[in-house]
Amino acid sequence: MAKHPWIEKYPIKPESKFLIIGTHPPLPYCGKLEFFYGNMNEFWRFLDAVYPGNKLYNNGCPDIKDIETFLDNNKISISDIVEETSGQPFSIDSDMHVTKLNSKLKSWLEDSEVETIYFTSAGGKNNALSLFRKWVKKNYPKSVTIPDHKVWMKKGYNLQLGERRYLLELIYSPSPTARRGIKRSLPYIEWCKKNNSIDIDEFRIEWYKNKLPNVKS
Repeated sequence: MAKHPWIEKYPIKPESKFLIIGTHPPLPYCGKLEFFYGNMNEFWRFLDAVYPGNKLYNNGCPDIKDIETFLDNNKISISDIVEETSGQPFSIDSDMHVTKLNSKLKSWLEDSEVETIYFTSAGGKNNALSLFRKWVKKNYPKSVTIPDHKVWMKKGYNLQLGERRYLLELIYSPSPTARRGIKRSLPYIEWCKKNNSIDIDEFRIEWYKNKLPNVKS
């Protein structure tokens, strides 16, 4: 079995109002940044474009201290939905063998001020949103359901979990392999027609800008 290297080290902070949820780092992990989305740093490249001046990318070498400062200043936490895998190597989520979902997530959420939850993937096997659905079924009454993301991805979805209510939002995966799915996405197709462009990164950055919170610089 392989335990997630950072879930316990970086818990959801009580004062956080925004939570970004991914899946699990690839195995073996090859990134220099020992933090979420550090294997290729694409996520931090996008966020650097969304929030310029916060040194989130540093020419491909983001620094954990800069990232933590930015997250703390803006009440953002990051976590993953998978706590443990079988230990078999994988580079994409569809090849990941999940053995345990995030067992800390429920208590962390309930003890925090989180209002909005962002998912960095919703397509293909073992995406963050589908695994979150499994987690919800395990931790809350079966009557709690999350509709297909295609119905609400533009405006978000309000989800009641116990006494708490959360706004669910989808931000497109920063992974280069996600390009194939994005090309078939209706919002992307509409964006291409409107902007006379087919630049997927440009589309993702604009989507992030529209979805992610306005924050301090």
